[in-house]
Amino acid sequence: MLPLAAMSQNGGQGVPFNGVIVDINGDPVKRARVYVTDENRYAVSDKKGRFGLTNVQPTDTLHVKFGGELYDIPVDGLKSIRIRLADQKQYTAVGDESLVSIGYDYVKTREQFNAGSYITGDDLIKTGRHDLVEALQGLVPGLRITRGEFGEGAQANIRNSASISGNTNALYIVDGVIVESLFGFNVYAVDHVEILKDANIYGAQGGNGAIVVYTKRGTDIKNK
Repeated sequence: MLPLAAMSQNGGQGVPFNGVIVDINGDPVKRARVYVTDENRYAVSDKKGRFGLTNVQPTDTLHVKFGGELYDIPVDGLKSIRIRLADQKQYTAVGDESLVSIGYDYVKTREQFNAGSYITGDDLIKTGRHDLVEALQGLVPGLRITRGEFGEGAQANIRNSASISGNTNALYIVDGVIVESLFGFNVYAVDHVEILKDANIYGAQGGNGAIVVYTKRGTDIKNK
C-alpha cells in the first residue's frame, strides 16, 4: 500500500466513502489512484483493492488511474462502491451497503493531502533529458539533488530537513523495491513517479520522504 495521510476523525469530521477495485478476473487492483476533483488530494488502493475517500457527493465523478488508463466513474448517488475494471476503459460499478455500515473502520487511511507530487513519464520526457534524476530537477518544488564525482552517488533532499544522524536523503523505491540510487535510470522506462514528502509508512527510512518510481514494465506486469 502506498503512503496515505490519515484523515482526522476528531469531532466526526468528514463522511467515509469506502470502495473496492478488482480487475476483470475479480482479483484486487492495488496502487490505483482515486480522486474526485483535485488530483493532489487522492487515495491509493491497498493490496486488497480497498480505498477510502471523504465527503464524496452523490453527483461527483470518481477518477481512477491505473495501468496508464483513466476511468471516469459517476458516483450516481452511491454511498460506497465496488468497481470492476476491464480493458479499454470499460468498467462496472455497483453500490454495497455493507461497506457503508463499516464506516471508518474499513479503510482507516484516506486522502493524501498535498503530501507529494505526481509526475507522469510524459512529463519527464518533455524535459528533453534522458536521465531520471536530471529530469526531476526543476519539476518538483523543494527537491534538491546533488551529484558526486562523474554524476554518481546522486542524492535527493525533498523536505530540506536535518536529522540527528545527519542523513537527509530521500528513500528510492522502484516498483515496490528499495534501491540505493536512481543514477542512470532512463525516463523512457518510467510510467510515473511519486514524490512523497511524508513516507513514514516505510519507517525510519522514509523519514526524509521518498521518490517512488513506477516503470512501464511494472504496470504491464500488474495488468496481466
